[in-house]
Amino acid sequence: MPENNLNPFPKLGVKVLKEGILDYVQTEDRKYIRYGFWDRGTKGSVIILPGRSEYIEKYNSVIESFLKRDYSVVCLDWRGQGLSQRPLGRTDIGHVKSFFEYQIDLETVIKELESKLSNKPKILFAQSMGGTIGLRHLLRNSGFKCAIFSGPLWGLPVSDFTISILIPIFNLAISLGFGLMTYPFKTDGFYLHHRPFEKNLLTSNFSVYQQMKENLLIDPRLGLGPPTLNWLVTLYSEIKKLSKMPPPDIPHLTLFGENDRVVSKEAILARMARTPKGDIHVTPSALHEIFMETKDIQEDVWQIVDSFLEANLPTVEQKKSI
Repeated sequence: MPENNLNPFPKLGVKVLKEGILDYVQTEDRKYIRYGFWDRGTKGSVIILPGRSEYIEKYNSVIESFLKRDYSVVCLDWRGQGLSQRPLGRTDIGHVKSFFEYQIDLETVIKELESKLSNKPKILFAQSMGGTIGLRHLLRNSGFKCAIFSGPLWGLPVSDFTISILIPIFNLAISLGFGLMTYPFKTDGFYLHHRPFEKNLLTSNFSVYQQMKENLLIDPRLGLGPPTLNWLVTLYSEIKKLSKMPPPDIPHLTLFGENDRVVSKEAILARMARTPKGDIHVTPSALHEIFMETKDIQEDVWQIVDSFLEANLPTVEQKKSI
């Protein structure tokens, strides 16, 4: 048991999906990472990579949708998020020393479940910050059959001029020992307590937004405060490196909302423009979290996902002939 008595189950009142496993695995750098695994599908295994400030239970509807489509599902809480181990035990900061630490989390969870994942094609599903992590993972010969990116964080939604001013200031502060100082972020987990639905940047679905807020009221451990300066600098460094790298050599579908103001839409379009095996879909009227949007938007994006998976996964007959 971890020193700070981590519990893989949220407090009573937060919905936990049945017939799955919630557990911890320890990484090589001795961090306890929480994961969920629903081993119920025959078509393939979907590995869900959440965004910043998110947690497994926030993806209940996405997990259920894949389960209904006969896929097994894996989801995880990144270090410092959800019910995974927190830096210094704190929920008020989002912090890593290096973005590579997230690769350790992902690889550790996949290795833990390797025997159960190896006999089915793996599909990556990545939202926002998960898209940054997922893209890096795919470029490291990951063994995924195909990938789905939702509002991927492949660029910051601010001007290059602003970044050119802020990053040197952040680096100076870090060099002076202020790496844990936080910077206001417009989609922090706890901002749901204070920002009314009408001004939120995540979803146009009122009931979904209320559920997000209620989960944090029931179990504040699921929330996350602003990112540290060190987190922002290492994110920027990773985005800059990835922007110069070639696309993954597997089919992937990228979707984002027309009204998304959390990530850079220009960066997404620029990457997909040089991605021969990539399909892109801009969802009209949608905000950042398109899979948690209004019912009509969800129906639209799931039809696109179904067509993509049908076109890029082997059929039962094809599997038998291999």
